[in-house]
Amino acid sequence: MAATTVAGLVVDALGRAGVARIFTAGTGVSPAFLLSAAERTLSLVRADGAVTAALMAAITGELADAPGAVILADAGAEDIRPAFRYAVANRAPLVALTERGARTETASLLKGAVDVEPASASHWIAHAVQLALSDPRGPVAVVIPPEVAISPAIPMATALRPVIPPPSAQALDAAAQLLVNAARPVLVVGLECRTGDVAGWLRPFAETLPAPALTTLKGKGVLPDPHPLALGLVGSATARSLLDRADLIVTVGVDVIEGAHDTWPPATTVLHLGRVSQAEAWPTTVDLVGDIALIIEELAPRIRTRSRADWDVAELDRLKRSAIALARADRSRLSRVLHVARELTPAGTIAVVEPTTSEATVAAAWPAVAPNELLIDLDVPEFPPAAAAAAALQHPDRQVICVTTAPQAILGVIEGLASSIVIVSVSPVPGPAVGRIATVTARDEPMLRAVLGRIARQREPALVDASNI
Repeated sequence: MAATTVAGLVVDALGRAGVARIFTAGTGVSPAFLLSAAERTLSLVRADGAVTAALMAAITGELADAPGAVILADAGAEDIRPAFRYAVANRAPLVALTERGARTETASLLKGAVDVEPASASHWIAHAVQLALSDPRGPVAVVIPPEVAISPAIPMATALRPVIPPPSAQALDAAAQLLVNAARPVLVVGLECRTGDVAGWLRPFAETLPAPALTTLKGKGVLPDPHPLALGLVGSATARSLLDRADLIVTVGVDVIEGAHDTWPPATTVLHLGRVSQAEAWPTTVDLVGDIALIIEELAPRIRTRSRADWDVAELDRLKRSAIALARADRSRLSRVLHVARELTPAGTIAVVEPTTSEATVAAAWPAVAPNELLIDLDVPEFPPAAAAAAALQHPDRQVICVTTAPQAILGVIEGLASSIVIVSVSPVPGPAVGRIATVTARDEPMLRAVLGRIARQREPALVDASNI
């Protein structure tokens, strides 16, 4: 595309960075952005409100290895503080295009704010994208007044993705020595492993050692939960048993914001593999900073000579079976709904859950076979509809199920996007029908199984009232 306006340059840069859609709310989007998005074949997705639009963009940034993008046509940065807080807390890359700058309180939530001028538009939008994607990832505001958006601009060649330098050979050798000498290594997998090629490398890495793998909530599914070495969340009783006996903890893509470092004995040797150094957050013997998949690839030939770890395979199997049985014994409504839904929906189904109990209970009830198959947030009321919509748009070939206490908000999303999201309400649904989708009431667990089984086969949107099971 021959970009001739600032809006054209901005949209072109976002497209080259991997952005597939731009979210917005309201009707005041500059025609220059509309035209540029159409020329670039980027879709423009409208949401009911600015916070929901920005949340959808932030969650898209988590699901894709690209920044989420939102245009705040009738709103400013002040109006979407909850979305900025979410992006910070979840390391979600987000580029917010706004007509006015942020005040001090909001600016403190941002990684940066860029004021775009026509003469340097290419430079500053590239800077904003790089800043959002640089670790730790987060939100960046790009201020483009209406008169600037339509101004002529000159395109320039720019790099859009940050370059992560590889670790030195000496650091790789030191890390390999720790792995070779360890008798009982434990892997702890975190949020930096959600995107990219890490999942493809982690499984052979864990099997080569071999080492049990624990995950943070955001790292769930990087090693598929059914795998014999996947032993659940890092804060569980099983995890404490393993970490107390480990002689080496290998943190893979764990971020300090996840709090995992509070769960292991402080005297244990720690090897960190990640895109960001965590040496200030917890003591590390070796800190390998770089592209995680590349680090594991470089370590592979260096650990071929190691003896197999001293973990009792039978004990690991017993721990795993015990954790599964404990999860099955939970008879809370939410746990039962999730277990039934997981059994009856195809592999790859994405669950968006509004927890009415602990996150650990939810995680145990929804085994994941890939990253980002379980989306949870306790703090933002607009999260369930935003996450369901973002997941359905990012993965149109996969089933999305949303378990919530407030189905009305998600129904608006389904009707607006024409998506096949399945809503399961664990609280009573008011009235026989909401919107254009009739409510199906499941009066007991067998009926819930029958209803969800039929819905899974039909791949149609549905609302299921499971408040009575």
